[in-house]
Amino acid sequence: MQHNDTSHRPETGAIIDFRYLGHNDGNDPAKSMPDVRPCLIWNVRAIETLQLVAVLPIISGATGARVSIPPAERAALGLDSMADVVFEEANVFLWPGPHLEPQADRSLVRPRRASKQLLNAIADAMTGRTCNIVFRP
Repeated sequence: MQHNDTSHRPETGAIIDFRYLGHNDGNDPAKSMPDVRPCLIWNVRAIETLQLVAVLPIISGATGARVSIPPAERAALGLDSMADVVFEEANVFLWPGPHLEPQADRSLVRPRRASKQLLNAIADAMTGRTCNIVFRP
């Protein structure tokens, strides 16, 4: 029997550690190597053998369009106590890409995923809004 290892596959709702580049950061030479931050995989699109992934940043003290993560879920996901999912912009890249930071066990995704309730809250909050896209080579 074959074991399906999901530790290296992108799936909607997974949390990764990623060098997220904000829209305005692209114009700042000092941000050429952005800090690693947790990000939520929002969408995965297969194009033949490629996987195009969109991630939303998880930021403490965020302003703008965001969804608060319930305290118990923050703790379960290993996130800062003030972390919110920001959905006004996303980074899009080909998986796995050089901007991922592997976990201590060398997997590419954190062991726990976001809840369906959180994903639904983000989807509801995004309704009627646009999301800026930053493409990462």
